[in-house]
Amino acid sequence: MKALPPQILPPRKPTTRRHVPRPARRWSSYRSCLRWDFGFLCPFCLLHEADLYGGLPGEGLGGTTVEHRITRNADPAQESDYANCLYACRFCNRSRSVSPLWASGARLLDPSRDPWGDHFEAVVDHLRPIAGDLDADYTHRAYDLDDPRKVARRQARRQLVNDRLALLSDLGSELVCLLDLAEGLRLRDFQKFARVLQEIQQIRSAALRALDDLKRYLVIPADAPARCRCQGRVLLSLPEELERQTIEVPDSF
Repeated sequence: MKALPPQILPPRKPTTRRHVPRPARRWSSYRSCLRWDFGFLCPFCLLHEADLYGGLPGEGLGGTTVEHRITRNADPAQESDYANCLYACRFCNRSRSVSPLWASGARLLDPSRDPWGDHFEAVVDHLRPIAGDLDADYTHRAYDLDDPRKVARRQARRQLVNDRLALLSDLGSELVCLLDLAEGLRLRDFQKFARVLQEIQQIRSAALRALDDLKRYLVIPADAPARCRCQGRVLLSLPEELERQTIEVPDSF
């Protein structure tokens, strides 16, 4: 299984649109395509659905929405144009609100056209604009990319994933030692052998709990749509850069 890394780094390439859904009268019909196209991730603040919903299926709870690059008020004719639609968390969508595409000579960046890694850098749990980049600074302010609620969610994932990965590594080493010890005691001292087996079971239980915590951050959520508006004409897959950053989580320990 693939899980989110402790920290998602700003991608060095724009998010490639792989889906070409049938035109729809309502932009909300594109949700399933957008979820897969953007990897269940808000491409602005880099929060994943798992960050927003605590690792539980959250489709329909309002944590994410369809963002319009050109707002519906500015040009109603483009509200159902798939190329004008992006996936976004509710925080970013509300923060941007009516911020125009251009302001004070700066342009609002588009993650489906602009490589986020060229404009922003991850600094612990913050997403900072590159110094001197006016477009990044304006985009950072428009979407409030370091809203304390976003920073707190990034921090929660980073701390939990790092802690559980370190715990699993330590438990794995301890388990190897105990298994060797148990093998040596199996025929010589049954009571000590039984105590070692009990410790092994406790370690395994602790490891399984750690795995359950990591599974809260699976990159493909349990409610990921099996079909989209493209009707099977595209492969349901993750964006290449997000796929590269994922970590492997074993099914069991």
